[in-house]
Amino acid sequence: MARLDAAVSLFWVLLGIALCWSSTQLGLSDPSGPGSGLFPFLAGLLVLGSGVGLLVRHVVTGGQPAPGEEIAPQFWEAPGAPFRVVVLILVVGGMIVAVPWLGFALAGAIGLPILFRVIAPEKSWVTAIITGIIAAGSMHLLFAVALGTPLPRGSLGF
Repeated sequence: MARLDAAVSLFWVLLGIALCWSSTQLGLSDPSGPGSGLFPFLAGLLVLGSGVGLLVRHVVTGGQPAPGEEIAPQFWEAPGAPFRVVVLILVVGGMIVAVPWLGFALAGAIGLPILFRVIAPEKSWVTAIITGIIAAGSMHLLFAVALGTPLPRGSLGF
């Protein structure tokens, strides 16, 4: 299991490097502001940093689970775990498909509460909806307003 853990960590490092390299080909910036490769580059840095962190943890712990990781094998034994994974994949896929018609903000405001409830079924729908709307609105404010990144707009204009 320790070798698989190290191999998966190395995969994330290599994927992060590949994302960073390929995003530089798109251009990180131009005179008008952020280029189309900036956000994929930042995502690549996040993946790369996470992979490096996992590799460092693997070396520090000698391949043993870190505190809190001993519950990971219990995930698949929990009732409904495979169903939750399938629903997560379907919702994220649905959001990707819906963005051209609904727009980034509305697809997020609809999809994020569903994702929230799948991940935390003990929370109420009211909490999930409020959290989803705040998260989608925050992403819209950050990317569209603060950074000036054009996001897909749906038929309602947002």
